[in-house]
Amino acid sequence: MTSPIGIIGTGAIAKDIVDGLSATTEESPAIHLSPRNARTANALARRHPNVRVCADNQSVIDAAPLILLTVRPDDVGEALAGLHVPDDRVLISAVAGWSIEALRAQLDADVTIVRSIPLPAVRQQRGITALHPAHPVVEELFNRLGGTLVTQDPAVFDVLSAATASISSYLHYLDTIAGWITRHGMDSRAAEGYVRSMFSGVNAALADERTDLPELGRAHETPGGNNEALRERWFNPQNRAALEQALEHIRQRVATARAD
Repeated sequence: MTSPIGIIGTGAIAKDIVDGLSATTEESPAIHLSPRNARTANALARRHPNVRVCADNQSVIDAAPLILLTVRPDDVGEALAGLHVPDDRVLISAVAGWSIEALRAQLDADVTIVRSIPLPAVRQQRGITALHPAHPVVEELFNRLGGTLVTQDPAVFDVLSAATASISSYLHYLDTIAGWITRHGMDSRAAEGYVRSMFSGVNAALADERTDLPELGRAHETPGGNNEALRERWFNPQNRAALEQALEHIRQRVATARAD
């Protein structure tokens, strides 16, 4: 794909997408950024010759047939206000909680809209991006960044969106382990470095899809050993149920926002 791409909103996920697209072995597309978050936008333009910063959001729309919307949910109205979007544009929304119908009403235009959930790993072309609904051009774009998982069912898309809410909890879990080590006498930076190293190896094992997750868990346990003992004491059926209930709460929250 070499068609130009426009991005409205230049936060963390936009930065990851730009870096990922600009670092692939294929020809990098021209990328037109909105001036929002000027520091990040200008840094990306300095780093990548295929990237330029536009004067405003309308200039982004005018420059590219494929538009990514990566602003915060509360900023959608402001970002899209007053824009003229031709019907031949494809809008890819990475905004949580905004349905296709709500975005189309905000634009007051009959454009094609695809919802997406880009993950930070797109920066290394290793992120699988959930999409709804299917669209060949959008799938081609994100296949360059690690692959796609396409669903035609908006309710299933909500489930995938809810699942991503577990990312920060995972990081807080690691922080809790590092904090516990620190309280037992180790320097906090050394403790954090040790935990990072410990789990980076596990993350590498996750990349091998030939091993399913239950088998991978068993491979990191010895019967009667410490890993098994901690799992049975802490991640017991009650805690597993609590996690599933929390995920269900987020799914319902996402579904309610979509219905609104």
